[in-house]
Amino acid sequence: MKSSNKTNFLFFGLAFLTYCILSVICWNHVYFWDNIQLTSIEAHWYYLTDFKYLIIPKSAPNLGLYGTGGPPLLPLVTAVLWKIVGYKVWVSHALISLFAIVLFYNTWKLVRHFFSQEYVGWISFIILMETTLLSQFSIAPPDFILFTAFIISLRAIFERKNTLLAIGFFILIAISMRGFFTGSIIFIVHIFFYIYSKEDSGNRSFFKTFSPYVPAFLIFTTYFSFYFITQGWFFTNSKFGEAQNYPTSIMYIIRHLCDLGMRLIENGRIIIWIIAFYVGLKLVKTKTKLSKDMKFILWVFILLTGLYFVFALITKMPFLTRYFMPLILILTIFGLAELTKFFAEKKMKYVFILILCFEITGHFWIYPEKTTVIWDSTLAHLPYYKLREECFDYVDKNKIDYKDISGGFCFYDNRSFVELKNPDKIISRDKDKLYFIYSNVSNIPDDWIDEFKDPEQWSPIKSFQKGFVIITIYKNRNLHKQKF
Repeated sequence: MKSSNKTNFLFFGLAFLTYCILSVICWNHVYFWDNIQLTSIEAHWYYLTDFKYLIIPKSAPNLGLYGTGGPPLLPLVTAVLWKIVGYKVWVSHALISLFAIVLFYNTWKLVRHFFSQEYVGWISFIILMETTLLSQFSIAPPDFILFTAFIISLRAIFERKNTLLAIGFFILIAISMRGFFTGSIIFIVHIFFYIYSKEDSGNRSFFKTFSPYVPAFLIFTTYFSFYFITQGWFFTNSKFGEAQNYPTSIMYIIRHLCDLGMRLIENGRIIIWIIAFYVGLKLVKTKTKLSKDMKFILWVFILLTGLYFVFALITKMPFLTRYFMPLILILTIFGLAELTKFFAEKKMKYVFILILCFEITGHFWIYPEKTTVIWDSTLAHLPYYKLREECFDYVDKNKIDYKDISGGFCFYDNRSFVELKNPDKIISRDKDKLYFIYSNVSNIPDDWIDEFKDPEQWSPIKSFQKGFVIITIYKNRNLHKQKF
């Protein structure tokens, strides 16, 4: 066996082992962060209504749930699996594990398209070990599937595999609204290169080249036409509409742009940006030309980045680290593929090790209490699941009435949406209750944090902590005095 093949086998083996271990650890972990809404709550609409309605309403008070208006592919599939396999949280983890296998194979094929054999194992390992991607795999959300579909679509375009492109593109635009925007940008760039590229396109007809996009767009258009007729515009009378409002001031826009910049480089990703910037300067200085396929993915990168920049200017949409996994993939391929033209193989290995070290540090980018941490993008969140159990065990053992409890994000609303059990245990979002379950995972408003630290207003009765995660049950002193 050649040395390069041994290296590739070693790194794919290490990556596979890492995902297997993480899958075992997280197999019964409850739904976490935005995945509570994006997968579980919306899947409950289909599950509880027994699939009588395709459209998830903006609000269903009788069921205690609400919809985001996004494409319902994952909630629909999840609900079907609950009916067929069982109403268990591990069903989502099993599904995402299957997508991980698909991701491994297509990552290898895509990387092999841009890199010589001796680098395939290294680059694939770097992509698969990216901090946010690993963390997303651990919680089984739509974005892991989005990332997989993104890689499938790029690979299918470069290899001119129409069936594969039809499948990848459909999953991409049907998994979420960001998936739709991402897929639309790929489609636009593909058309641009077909029409304006000076290089031979293989004499493929326009219809043959773009027919894989037609089924997905037809399904998408039909679904959302029906949605608009029955529900109206996405954010009208929607609890998620606030994020789409216009910024209120120039200072808000500046802070929003800073937040965008922070999410692009955090969790160790800054090293990829540095390498890409260095490579860009070298290419300009040496007047090196890029391949057609490299230009393709860079145009996807430019349009995606521009889209988020526009969102930062005209909306209040919060930026989360997971949004930028496709961008980091492109930067990784671009930076390292072009760097191999300037660095020898031995020097490249030091670069790879440096990147992997930064990726490891990505799981420890935890900020002060009043600075937002994107917890679903770091494995530092893993203690949350055990601490949550301990917290609710304490509540139940001490017979605290759930009508007296409120909590932050990941704790409020019906526990069954998170755990798929305990449907009669509902926690309020209203802070003015006798008890409040606080956690740094919830990223509550700064003024709330100040209140909880004021001994005249609140007193901690029980705290649970492991690693970076803290959960504390507070008692409202003023309400306690009134009640007793």
